Amino acid sequence: MNYFGHAAVASWQEPAAPAAALGDLALGAMLPDFAVMCGARVAGADDPALARGLALHHATDAVFHHAPAVVALFRDAEARLHARGCRRGPTRAAAHVGVELLLDGVLVDDARHRAAYAAALAGRVGAVTWRAPGDDARFAALHRRLRDHGVPDDLRRPRAAAHRIFRMLAGRRLLAPDAAERDAIAAMLEELAARVAVAAPTITRQVAAGLAPPP
Repeated sequence: MNYFGHAAVASWQEPAAPAAALGDLALGAMLPDFAVMCGARVAGADDPALARGLALHHATDAVFHHAPAVVALFRDAEARLHARGCRRGPTRAAAHVGVELLLDGVLVDDARHRAAYAAALAGRVGAVTWRAPGDDARFAALHRRLRDHGVPDDLRRPRAAAHRIFRMLAGRRLLAPDAAERDAIAAMLEELAARVAVAAPTITRQVAAGLAPPP
């Protein structure tokens, strides 16, 4: 799942609580993705809600990547890119991330998801422990950018998701798409967006069921 998706999952955890009260949990759930985005490494969190969020992130990814509806979308995206002649590296990376970003484009429509995300970015960041000097500053800079940007409503547009993928993969020798592959990725996202929108309720049910404690 992408970072907004993790905020959405965090907002499900305490249905009786206002989403705005789940900001620290949502921030913790997004932290591993944020760390990758800014080149930092999380060592842990002193705040219990942040620590719960970190654990929730890993549990969510374990369920999400094996959810049948998600696996089917990954395979569909890969098949569409292979059919357009994309190399293996860009295909696998863009198919995986592309499905996640398209799903975020659906999840942003939910008011509770939006409130949890906004609360996460409005809160404090000092309770996070980082592994290397400078990690805290890198994260603080990213946190400011994300807070200023607000909810990623641009992900409703497949072309915007494509541009995010291009930025993410740029400079990675085996994964960066060439010009023809960028066109193919953009076209694949346009084609797949409607299917992701239809599958989104099934995906959320499968993830929620996978995270539920046994009876």
